[in-house]
Amino acid sequence: MANMLLLPIYSGIKVDYLFQSSFAFFLAIATLSLFPANVVAKLDLGFSLVIKEPILLRQLAMFFMSVPIILLFMFAFARIGFAPLDKVQRIQSIGIAHYVILTLWPLFLFCYLTVSPKIDMSRKTLFKFSAIVFLYFSYCYYMGERDFALLIVPLYFWLYKDKTIALWKILLGGSLGALGFTMMSAGRSSEFDGGGLESFLNQGSNLMVTSNLLSWLDNGMLIQLGESYFSGFVNMMSLGAIKLTTPLSIWFSRQYSSAANDGAYGFSIEGEALLNFGFAGIPVLFSLIAIFMAWNYHGFLKNKPFGILMTYFNLFYFVYAIRGESLILFKAFIYCCVIFFASILISQRGRMYFKVSRDS
Repeated sequence: MANMLLLPIYSGIKVDYLFQSSFAFFLAIATLSLFPANVVAKLDLGFSLVIKEPILLRQLAMFFMSVPIILLFMFAFARIGFAPLDKVQRIQSIGIAHYVILTLWPLFLFCYLTVSPKIDMSRKTLFKFSAIVFLYFSYCYYMGERDFALLIVPLYFWLYKDKTIALWKILLGGSLGALGFTMMSAGRSSEFDGGGLESFLNQGSNLMVTSNLLSWLDNGMLIQLGESYFSGFVNMMSLGAIKLTTPLSIWFSRQYSSAANDGAYGFSIEGEALLNFGFAGIPVLFSLIAIFMAWNYHGFLKNKPFGILMTYFNLFYFVYAIRGESLILFKAFIYCCVIFFASILISQRGRMYFKVSRDS
């Protein structure tokens, strides 16, 4: 759109492949929107998880949401203060703890939301919870991160879970969210230095990644035939111990420029499907994503704990992974499951409870 309006476009995009890369993105969105996933989502396993000790689970989640971020924020401010450092310099001052917090904090949040319906919260508990969320948002903003804004989506669903949401509220919230996300992009690169429309149309780097992939494939690079998906799955099952291949975000940055920092450009989830199976891989991948999301949302509507957890997970991570790769989803999924079920086992003294559906 920016190119058609003769506005500057995201740096690095191969203009000759702009139409094809735009089509790849359109194909992904069209599949996700039109695939009849709700039919499959109605299939029931015949049983569902029951959480009999939600209070201790809630306390565990709150502890790991509050204590680590308070300590890390204090440490970050002690090291950085008000120094005019950029995002990379700030993260280098903190070290690996920054990425650990960014990975695990949202997962503990989703566990907390799963066992803490808004309707059952006292005013004191809600205030305490809101303060912790605000503290995490403040830390991310202080460190130059902006993806924390995506957590507003699952929080919005949690807030209105037992209420009917008017369409105009959804549209207003989406518009304000897009505007805020654009404003937080100011100063990230020259593409965001122009007017509001120019900044808005230049969000993300998917077309930059996909257009370069198409160019390389046209120039003889072989497709991976599922290699990155298999590697991501093995990484997930081994909890990160086995890494068969280099993450695609790092591979791309090295392929694109030897001077670039590893992972500097992110990646593209539809680009990964394209890299593995060509254009045919995009509708297959996004059909599976549609089924997974619809099945979880069906559980969300029926108040099934795992369905609720995964719906909050999907609302954040599938949006986050648009500019990433399947490895992000695989790793986040297994971490989320480990944290959730370990917390349940601890709170219920090593026991798990299930309810059998009447129809089974």
